Amino acid sequence: MERIGPDGYVVSDDIERIDRTYVAEWLANQSYWAIGRPREVQDRAIDGSLNIGLYVPDGTMAGFCRFVTDRATFAWLCDVFVDESHRGRGLGAFMVRSAVEHPDVVDVRRQVLISTTAQPLYARFGYTPLGDQAPVWMARTRPS
Repeated sequence: MERIGPDGYVVSDDIERIDRTYVAEWLANQSYWAIGRPREVQDRAIDGSLNIGLYVPDGTMAGFCRFVTDRATFAWLCDVFVDESHRGRGLGAFMVRSAVEHPDVVDVRRQVLISTTAQPLYARFGYTPLGDQAPVWMARTRPS
């Protein structure tokens, strides 16, 4: 799956395009949820997931997200980020929309995520809170 979005940015599920060093370093050093995550752990996570990369027109990575999923009944959207230098252009929404509409998960009954700061973004795609604790678990459930 590949989609072209704002300003020529591209999302792709091609695992070969992922800059694994960039993703591992960004998550280990800039995220609040994966501080210190070792590269080898991130590589295993990528290998076992449905991955979506966000790329500038020249092919450089600008963001990433992944689903931990059985591609049938359950999908957990996680490790979602857009590099700070590419924010403010609607790219996070473009990437998340592309992810939740991916053919491998679009019909999955339950999609979940955890968010401490981006609930309004995820609500635009049908995610709703599961309880009132923080961080907020959110789910997106398709009708049977």
